[in-house]
Amino acid sequence: MGTSFASTLLETKDTLPEQMLWRGVLCNALEDSVCTMNDRKSSVYKFDAHEWIITQDEDFETVCYWAGFSPEHVREKYIQAIKRGDIKFTHKQVAWNQYYTQYQKYRNCSEPESKKYHRKRLDTLRTAVFNATTALISNVISIAEA
Repeated sequence: MGTSFASTLLETKDTLPEQMLWRGVLCNALEDSVCTMNDRKSSVYKFDAHEWIITQDEDFETVCYWAGFSPEHVREKYIQAIKRGDIKFTHKQVAWNQYYTQYQKYRNCSEPESKKYHRKRLDTLRTAVFNATTALISNVISIAEA
């Protein structure tokens, strides 16, 4: 996200301990979003962090305020980092995220016919995950709105 933002995020001069705690939460989300690993868990965490930062999430805004930052400023810096290519997504990470989203639907479903449909969709997505490459996708900014 850039050295100037990182140095501001980790600055300890005149920073309250509570602010440092919430800056740590922001730092964790930012670290998750720059993860380059393509396994299921890392991909899901990456997309969760990405969507948490990009969407108008009340929790994100609260954490930013408690950390001493404007949520709009953090979001703007994050989007700039994506546009610069500091934050990248691979086809495999996207495939894992789609699989996980479908899996959640499957788990929450109670009707046998619907469960059967979701199971079939999961099988298709599992194949897509294993066939996905680790090639980079450019300009993934708003997954939630796509």
